[in-house]
Amino acid sequence: MIIKKIAIGNSTEGFIESSFSDDFNIILSEDNNKGKTIVIQGILYTLGNEPPAFPSSFEYKKYFYILQFVDSEKEYWICRRDNEFVIFNNGTIFLAENVSEFKRYWDKNIFPLPRIVVNNMSRIVDPVLLLQLFSVGQDKKSTDNIENKGFYKKKDFYNLIYEISGIGSIKLNKEEISILKNKLNNLKDERTNLLTQNKFLKSKKRSSEILSTIVDRDNFEEKIKEMEKIKGEILELKKERNKCINKKLNWENTIKELKSLNRIIKTGELRCMDCNSTNILYKGTKKDSFSFDVSTKEMRDSILNSIKEKIDSCEEEKERYSIEIQKKQELLKDIMVEDDISLEMLVAYKKQFVDSSEIEQKILDINKQIVELEGSIKNTEINTEGKKEKQNILIKTIVQNMNDFYKAVDSSGNNEINDIFSKSGRIYSGSDATMFYLARLYSLTNVLNLTFPIIVDSFRAEDLSTDKEAVVLDWFSKLQNQLIFTTTLKKQEKGKYDKDNRINVIDYTQHMSSKLLQNQYSLEVKDLLSNIFKIDI
Repeated sequence: MIIKKIAIGNSTEGFIESSFSDDFNIILSEDNNKGKTIVIQGILYTLGNEPPAFPSSFEYKKYFYILQFVDSEKEYWICRRDNEFVIFNNGTIFLAENVSEFKRYWDKNIFPLPRIVVNNMSRIVDPVLLLQLFSVGQDKKSTDNIENKGFYKKKDFYNLIYEISGIGSIKLNKEEISILKNKLNNLKDERTNLLTQNKFLKSKKRSSEILSTIVDRDNFEEKIKEMEKIKGEILELKKERNKCINKKLNWENTIKELKSLNRIIKTGELRCMDCNSTNILYKGTKKDSFSFDVSTKEMRDSILNSIKEKIDSCEEEKERYSIEIQKKQELLKDIMVEDDISLEMLVAYKKQFVDSSEIEQKILDINKQIVELEGSIKNTEINTEGKKEKQNILIKTIVQNMNDFYKAVDSSGNNEINDIFSKSGRIYSGSDATMFYLARLYSLTNVLNLTFPIIVDSFRAEDLSTDKEAVVLDWFSKLQNQLIFTTTLKKQEKGKYDKDNRINVIDYTQHMSSKLLQNQYSLEVKDLLSNIFKIDI
């Protein structure tokens, strides 16, 4: 994929950058606020990034963003304004009203996008996550997590990598699949009930007719209210029973963990990985709970006995709730038998003001959910040990590449990279953060054979030294990808890349500060909108 042109503007002002080479590009200036970040973020925004990281003073929603790129020798044009996209491809125009439609078009018509399981559902990966494989901005970076975290999490980034590599992502476990199947069965039951109700409402014997046959209408309504009350009580009892079940499971897991500490270790002793202490603490679930040192077997046994009592208590409570639920359910049956209340009567009473079309719409909605769930279950596979091993090897390979890169750039550095993210709470800063991101971008591209352009805003952030920079340029130059980097030069560095034949220099030094968009580009922007996308402004 090669970027050819980015245009930003409207009917009164704009800017166009069309001097990209297919190889190594560095956009530079001798001062900040010359528009480098706007160009970079404009490219990413047009590709679907959300939310964009434009400078706070830049009113980005006022403008059209036009991107021209080539992939597999085919030319594509994308225009974005706010959340809408227009794509020009091989003489045809497609309008996407949001990012979701945009990615689906891309998946079908440009090249297939990875699919990962998110929130128990298989979905085409969104640009906001995909773009992090090959781009990094100068702000809002944290080496211990993904950018724009919210809907997506770190595990989704790992799954994205696994899918691209061909290994296959981490799918649902047995418990998660079981939950999906239960949900599917419940939906099917609900659909069956709705179909019964719909058939009844469409029958000749309408609800009003059924109700008119009930001699004591007031008494009937009181019985319905009584039944609804009992159903509510059953629901609450089931909730409490589920709490007991969950408590019991949690205590059982705690027992397993404590029992694991009873193993005799002949070659050493148990120590905390964080503080190196041999003391192991057990604390209750509440905020102000007591704490106990369970380093000794005697204390662990005491705690174990205490937890076993809790488990027995939970089991007793669960059985008590089950008995209460059964009593309430029998009471419901007795009322229906005693008063000769049929299912038809209940449906008639509860649905007497409901049109059959409402039920039919509900059935259609449920059918859609059923299809989605069945698709997710069908496409889900439980991880095998073999797959997990391949995933681990892949991450180790990427990390090794990151360390090789880091050591080449800074041979005296003390940092040892252990994963594609730093440990939680351990965030690299300064030039170390820059090095971490550059190492990861290089390694992901190299190991996964990515064909995306590599885009880095401010690649020399935090004063990356000249010697280190030279190694960075050498390593990235070995890649076959288009590279678009930005940097701010010191005055004494003027012309430093002019003799480097590998680099296409794009100099923004003469741009007006904080005013990239100019009137002189507005006509060209309008022509692009009109001629390519048939948009008139």
